[in-house]
Amino acid sequence: MKRYWLEMTSPEHAVLPKNTVAVLPVGATEQHGPHLPVGTDCLINNGIVAAALERLGDDIPAVVLPLQPVGASQEHLDYAGSLAHPAPDLMQSWTRVLDCAVRSTGLNRILIFNSHGGQSGLLAAVALDQRVRHNVLGAYATWFDAGYPDGLFTEDEIRTGFHGGDIETSLMLALHPELVVTKNLGDFPSSVDEIEARTGQLSANPGGGRVGGLGWKAQDLNSDGVTGNASRATADKGRALLEYTAQSLATLITDLSNAPMPSDNWPPERYRA
Repeated sequence: MKRYWLEMTSPEHAVLPKNTVAVLPVGATEQHGPHLPVGTDCLINNGIVAAALERLGDDIPAVVLPLQPVGASQEHLDYAGSLAHPAPDLMQSWTRVLDCAVRSTGLNRILIFNSHGGQSGLLAAVALDQRVRHNVLGAYATWFDAGYPDGLFTEDEIRTGFHGGDIETSLMLALHPELVVTKNLGDFPSSVDEIEARTGQLSANPGGGRVGGLGWKAQDLNSDGVTGNASRATADKGRALLEYTAQSLATLITDLSNAPMPSDNWPPERYRA
């Protein structure tokens, strides 16, 4: 069963079941400190998607659209190698790809699968737009919202080591160890704790009782542009996290394929003239 859009012929696209889930992977190309490649978010996305497809049953139709490699990474543009779209342009680009996918195949289920935290807030609006304009079941997900296996990473790392730390470096050691510059692994402490110690409601990551968020640039948190203790990273932890996250994505795709479509019977009788 072919699972990748780019590997299929046009006639094969034309006969996809309507409940096929069209997965749009969206990543980023941005600096990840002195030890990880700028394509880290894209490589992690590819790895999770591939592992999830291996866990899908043959009865679950799903096809993966081409990865969108440049994201909303303005916070990293002071570092060499980083690329970015302005958020409105990026949302329009995703929308155009999804428009074409839906119109050319008649599919009615889409999933935007994201691997860059800086654009998580853009996903819901694009998915809703697809729902409104095409009457599809529009869904979105960011990989780390699935959480982490118990005891794999420290609470501090999960809270502040969200860019190039133990978590992402472990995944890269599992997926692409040849691209990790191990001599540059280190601890890259975040200024999040310092910011929160000096304020009452301000944080780089609002929530958990903190209502105010900052529009920060990467160097505001650490001069190397990354946060977290990458020296703790291991391939074993990366493989455990990959298994956990891939299963979550496979379950989500299955849920979407099996979910009933929203009713077209609108408006209800009592609202009709």
